[in-house]
Amino acid sequence: MTLPAIFLLVALAIVVAFVWLHHARVLAGRLPVRRSLPALDALRMALARSAETGRAVHLSPGASTIGAGEGQRASTAELLAGLQVVRQAGEQAAASGSAAVISSADAVAYFSLRGAIRQAYRGVGQPQAFDPRRIELWAHADPLAYAAAVAAHYHREPLEASTMVGAFGPEVLLAAEIGAQQQIPQVLGSTNPASLGVMSVVTPYVLIGEEIFVTEAYLTTASAPQARLLTHDTLRVTVIGLMVLAFGYGVIRAVFGLPALPGW
Repeated sequence: MTLPAIFLLVALAIVVAFVWLHHARVLAGRLPVRRSLPALDALRMALARSAETGRAVHLSPGASTIGAGEGQRASTAELLAGLQVVRQAGEQAAASGSAAVISSADAVAYFSLRGAIRQAYRGVGQPQAFDPRRIELWAHADPLAYAAAVAAHYHREPLEASTMVGAFGPEVLLAAEIGAQQQIPQVLGSTNPASLGVMSVVTPYVLIGEEIFVTEAYLTTASAPQARLLTHDTLRVTVIGLMVLAFGYGVIRAVFGLPALPGW
């Protein structure tokens, strides 16, 4: 077995061990104190108000499509994160009787959302309350057309709030600005610096960068998402520590003329 293969097996074993240990930690109730995310607090409050006012909350997983082509991997990860936000918010809407209108810019994500939201209503014992007409495909693989469709919907239907978390480019300005003009509370999130600049101007409730990937653990009390979040944090700290050690050893080796480590 080659050295890279051994390294991959050891790394995989470490990841599995971290997941198991953190899952046991979560089940024992030993969770660390996490900083709050005001954007998610605003989403919960909007869903609660929707149950009282009857006005819908718009939910969107982003304007990207699922794909593994060149330049699409990052947007796919953001879309999957956005799907988790919509799924968790949809489950809360089903449990509380809130109204939600869910839009998508990708055909695969659209069918995934239909199944997830239908299952959410079944899970709370209200399958008859599920309305597939409230889950719509407004565009496919065309972010600008999707943003225009969102803006048109803002004009057409009074909304309690709008949540758009996922992959967005500068075209998000088209929808976000109309939302601001209509005085619709907006919860926005992305990892794209160009879109984040626009989002920060129109709303104070912005999920910045990696915050969109931890929303599942914030919106649910299930043990698996909590364990995954703790594992991600542990692995991040471990990798940063190894990078610091490698850099420090490189500096020391350059100053004192020490030999390089095998394989370096």
